[in-house]
Amino acid sequence: MTLRSSIHHRSKADIAGFAHLTLEIVNANASITLEHIPKFHGQTEDPKLKMALKDCLVSYNTIVKVHLREALNAMDVGDYRAVQQKAYVTIIEAESCNTKFRNLATSPLRDTNRYVQNLCAIAISIAKKLVLPYQLPTSI
Repeated sequence: MTLRSSIHHRSKADIAGFAHLTLEIVNANASITLEHIPKFHGQTEDPKLKMALKDCLVSYNTIVKVHLREALNAMDVGDYRAVQQKAYVTIIEAESCNTKFRNLATSPLRDTNRYVQNLCAIAISIAKKLVLPYQLPTSI
C-alpha cells in the first residue's frame, strides 16, 4: 500500500489529526524561533543583520500569535479552507523573513524559515484532502 492509497483508506478524523499535529509542530518550532531571535540580535554588531532580525521578530510574532493560532483554531472547528489560508499566509511571512537576509553574508533563520514553509505546505496539502473528497456537488 502506498501513502497515496493509504490516505484514501484513512478516516477523515485520522487525516485531520495529522494536519493538526503538523500545525502544532510548526507552531512549536516557530515559537522557539521567536524566543531565539532576540538572542541572535544581541550577538551581532552588524546593523543590517540587526535590522533583518528585528523585521523577522515581527514576522515570527505574527506567525505564532496570529496565523498559526488561527489555523489551529480553524482545525478544531473543521474549517479546512481557513486552515489552508492561514498556513499559506504563514509561508508568505516566513519567506518575507528570508528576503531580509538576501544581501547579507549570513542568514541565521534560513533553515527555520524553510522548515516552517515546508510543514505549512504539508498542512495545506492535507487540508485540501479534507475539503475535496467531502464537498457537496455544486450543480446537479
